[in-house]
Amino acid sequence: MGRIAQYIAQAFGILFCAVMALTIPAAAQDSGASRTVRLVVSFPPGGGVDAVARLFADKMSAALGQTVVVENRGGASGIIAGKQVASAEPDGATVLIASNSMVVAQAMNPNVGLDIVRDLKALASVAPQAIIITAPPDLPASSLQELIALAKTRRLTYGSPGAGSVPHLLGVYLFGSLAGVALEHIPFPGAAQALTNLLGKQTDLAMVTLAPAVTLVTGGKMKGIVVTTPQRSAALPQVPTAAESGYPGFSISVWTGFFVPAKTPKPIADKLEAIVLKVANEPEIKAKLTQLGFEPTTIAGAPFQSDVAAEIKRWGEVLDKAGMKGK
Repeated sequence: MGRIAQYIAQAFGILFCAVMALTIPAAAQDSGASRTVRLVVSFPPGGGVDAVARLFADKMSAALGQTVVVENRGGASGIIAGKQVASAEPDGATVLIASNSMVVAQAMNPNVGLDIVRDLKALASVAPQAIIITAPPDLPASSLQELIALAKTRRLTYGSPGAGSVPHLLGVYLFGSLAGVALEHIPFPGAAQALTNLLGKQTDLAMVTLAPAVTLVTGGKMKGIVVTTPQRSAALPQVPTAAESGYPGFSISVWTGFFVPAKTPKPIADKLEAIVLKVANEPEIKAKLTQLGFEPTTIAGAPFQSDVAAEIKRWGEVLDKAGMKGK
């Protein structure tokens, strides 16, 4: 496992260092700033949502004239962080950065204790990611169709960043509902752990957001089977889409959303929204997001809030059909 640990450390070190280089000054802003703004991240360090938070922190600090710090509050697919921010003072000092895993968690269990549309106000969606299905180089399947054929002959396991995460549901929907084969799901606390266990061949596959897997695939430590966005990723152009692999129209993305407590006054929310969108559209940030495997696109607050409501309903229907709702 020493070599495996070295591989994963190198991969995540590259991702972490790339974003930390831009965020160290955020913690070192003038102590005379009126207050600290917390970016509460719904996953542990090392994954895609955390990477976006660290890219944005320093830029937001400069725009606000205040210290901006990143605080990781992983667990329950984003519900823990979501509850924390929903109950915070609605003064603009606490901002949630989460993914649609939080939406899936609410759709799976409406009594989870957080109503995203009611309790949180959407500021913007930025940096959507594909989900990538990865495998060890020696797995005897290198395409989605070969993988489905292999799953019909033997038990296959896949790791994801947690039960109820979007990558977990990808396995249920794409393989179980569409392809008619059953894979065994192994949940992990985050993408780093899922990829580490794949490198150790403790699972056959990993389904994670693209950014944490890019250097592992380009470095030949694992192979990419398929990505789930309509177009191939600029970071891994050799990996085909699900639409190219026998499932026309198939598309699942993991967005990165910024939220504040629902009662945040409109002028404060509007100011934060404008800053998030401005940062997301800076050429330096767009280039870095593309390099890390994100799509540098944005959706403003009001339409994003509507998208979240529609997505809760859509995932609820998928979970109902799969017999997973309420679990």
